[in-house]
Amino acid sequence: MGFILIFAGFIMLFLAFPLKEGVTGGGAFVIFIGPFPLAVGFGEHAPILILISVIIVMMMILVTLLSFKRLRTKSDNP
Repeated sequence: MGFILIFAGFIMLFLAFPLKEGVTGGGAFVIFIGPFPLAVGFGEHAPILILISVIIVMMMILVTLLSFKRLRTKSDNP
């Protein structure tokens, strides 16, 4: 089912591309090198996409640290 949805989305984007004039694209991604995130973006909206990516990374790190803290307190109290 997932493959069919991805394929249908690709076909719709492919067919809609020639119909729009002046459409610009962009993107951003975050790569982890060890504990350090490396954010890269391109296009007109890259700064906001990078900001959102970094916020998501910070939330992921916070959730991970809280999970480790919870596991540590459980193992300390038998």
